[in-house]
Amino acid sequence: MDRCGSKSMHVKHLIGLIISLVLLIQSSASFSQTPSAAQIEKFKQLPASQQQALAKQYGVDLGALSNSNHPQPTINPLTIDNNRQPIKTADIKQQSEDADVDPLLELDEQEPEPLEPFGYQLFENAPTRFMPAIDIPIPSEYVMGPGDNIIVQFYGKENLSHALTINREGEIQFPKLGPIVVAGLSFTDVKRLITNTIDEQMMGVNASITMGALRSIRIFILGDATLPGSYTVNSLSTMTNALFASGGISKMGSLRNIQLKRGGKIITTLDLYRLLLNGDTTNDARLLPGDVIFIPPIGKTVGVSGEVRRPAIYELNKETTAAQVVSLAGGFLGTAYPQASRIERINDNGQRTLVDVDLKTRQGKNLVIKDADTLQVFSVLDTVEGIVEIEGHVKRPGGSAWQAGLHFSDVIPNANALLANADVNVALIVRERDPARQIEVEIVNPSAAFSAPHSEDDPRLNARDRIIIFDYSTDRIEILQEVIDQLSVQASIDQRRQLVYVNGNVRFPGQYPLARNASAKQMIALAGGLTDRAFSLGAELTRYVLDEQQRQSITHFNIDLSNSHEFALQEEDSIHIKQLPNWKGTETVEIEGEVVFPGTYTIQRGETLSQLIERAGGLNEYAFIAASIFSRAELRELERLRLDELQQQLEEDIATSNLQEGADNVAQDEADQLLKSMEDLRPTGRMVINLENIIAQPENYDVALKDGDRLVVPMQRQTVTVVGEVQHATSHVFEDRLSINDYIDRSGGTTMKADKKRIYVVRANGSVYLPGKSHWFKRNDKGIKPGDTVVIPLDADRMKALTLWGSVSEIVYRMALGAAAVASF
Repeated sequence: MDRCGSKSMHVKHLIGLIISLVLLIQSSASFSQTPSAAQIEKFKQLPASQQQALAKQYGVDLGALSNSNHPQPTINPLTIDNNRQPIKTADIKQQSEDADVDPLLELDEQEPEPLEPFGYQLFENAPTRFMPAIDIPIPSEYVMGPGDNIIVQFYGKENLSHALTINREGEIQFPKLGPIVVAGLSFTDVKRLITNTIDEQMMGVNASITMGALRSIRIFILGDATLPGSYTVNSLSTMTNALFASGGISKMGSLRNIQLKRGGKIITTLDLYRLLLNGDTTNDARLLPGDVIFIPPIGKTVGVSGEVRRPAIYELNKETTAAQVVSLAGGFLGTAYPQASRIERINDNGQRTLVDVDLKTRQGKNLVIKDADTLQVFSVLDTVEGIVEIEGHVKRPGGSAWQAGLHFSDVIPNANALLANADVNVALIVRERDPARQIEVEIVNPSAAFSAPHSEDDPRLNARDRIIIFDYSTDRIEILQEVIDQLSVQASIDQRRQLVYVNGNVRFPGQYPLARNASAKQMIALAGGLTDRAFSLGAELTRYVLDEQQRQSITHFNIDLSNSHEFALQEEDSIHIKQLPNWKGTETVEIEGEVVFPGTYTIQRGETLSQLIERAGGLNEYAFIAASIFSRAELRELERLRLDELQQQLEEDIATSNLQEGADNVAQDEADQLLKSMEDLRPTGRMVINLENIIAQPENYDVALKDGDRLVVPMQRQTVTVVGEVQHATSHVFEDRLSINDYIDRSGGTTMKADKKRIYVVRANGSVYLPGKSHWFKRNDKGIKPGDTVVIPLDADRMKALTLWGSVSEIVYRMALGAAAVASF
């Protein structure tokens, strides 16, 4: 079973369990009832919020659920709240939402909204216990009787208020006036009688007479009421007042045949549909003591769904035809299509069947409706007929009315109807073919259509055509994806996919729909046209062909793009637009420092460094040619990758060394410092060159330039720098008589962590010199030059646990020196 089906079954099972518990509780009228162990186990599986809500509502002792000695809780009917509302699916759904579980949401999405019985929502907010109606206005013809209360307010000579109740003899005991018989008189007559009596016997006193509390009467509401029983209501109450006060009618009760019985005889019947649909209260009779309001079971019903104003399940009274049932539902909506209506009916064999009915005809309107029928009124189709749809890069997208003889230029008359930057060289018409409504496409040149309306360049349009206008920035593959997908679906053994591939140097390479009789020129235009790097003299076309044995063969063609409008394409052809030969685009290099004309220069393919220096006017008299720095973009990227690898490997070596038993732990401070130094490094991409040799003998030493290269020629330097494991790393003024040891001593000498055997010199041009390994140069030699840097590395043997320590420290020193040299310029 699929996921949706299993969820649906789970939800139905959940609802069934809850309803079972509710029915079980409600059936306990006079004795305690215990649900089965299986029911209790399923109840435990509900979310906590649902358990608590149901337990509180129905008086279930949750403590018993956790007691292993008493696995079945006792449900005591005396603890059930009589004010409870009937359980509703909506309540279960809300409780599930509170528990972050929504089992009904997906079910609602999968199934249509069920029809609800009409009219019962009238009582949804009715109180569950009787509350007397005390706010009903008193009609003037109201007949007074024992128990009614009259309020008399004196004003004038006396200011008193009396509340007088009619006693069993029908009298009111009026202070100073004596008893006055009022029972049997209308309220208007009583007011007149009391006013006349006061005028005659109390000079200078006026009176305001109003009705106080009404007398109460006892009635019965029986049958399929929500809360049947005996009720006390006031004497002005009508049938509807009593129904509202008692909680209304259950969904098993009739809304159309509510009976008022008096002395065992039916006095009148009330049809609530007349009240709900027409506001008619004609039969809403006033109640008398001992009256019985009897609600019989619901009668025949019929469901009405679809395009009507009030879809619902309706109870039938005197309605017998389909037209009368539609009238109950409020009539058709404007979107209804009565001609395609349908009735779901249970036939004489107890099987469901369908009956088609045209509710526009007399026969359909007079069709006899049976009990449990469901009338479904369908809507008009969503598709719009008789239009041409315009979409894409236009000012007014949408539909346009179609008529015979309509042309492209009639719908889009000129370029003013298009948005800015629209492609006026190509547009696409998507057309449906009858009867299967498969699609095909046609390519049109809007510019040609605007220039020659109603010509062969301005195609006729059919109803339901779609015109797609493109621009030069939106990806056309995305715009046409729906069309491409549909053409792919249409493909079969008899018709290959009507698609063409256009790739290479076009604005929007990709797969495009093949128009009927389309040329290579049109398909290239559909792909946005050639780019500025495209080779415009020719292209290559690849075609797949099946022979008689249905074996595939591939053929390549060269297309002359100057005559590409004559080359017709076939399905699944592939066009490749080549790039201009030797095209590299604009490539630039920088030259800075001590040259006559520093700046950024555009180079051509194969140009060399010596040629660049010559174009820049050569070096000036201040140039320190030996310290020139040449950097390359691709070398910077390689350095960055190498640094990342070394940093990752160094971190792993440190972690491994510290975890190995018996191994010396790495000095954490020094390791952290080295790692931080690596993180701070920025690749320079420096390439060591001998600029003197390049200028003097370019045929032997010249360097071919690449895009992004940079040459920096600094000024003459008179310093020697000492870095690394010395007491004070600094720069010193160059003196020809001083040796390496002298410069190290001037920096305070080496530290204890220095590796004195591996001291090396970084020349001004970036090359490395190892004096300790030279047969002709010893450390006390005076062969150091201006701009050189003496590096005293860290003793890697002290960190024997790390095999990379020495090489990493050397890289850090050298790259830091290169970056400093560039930054110092």
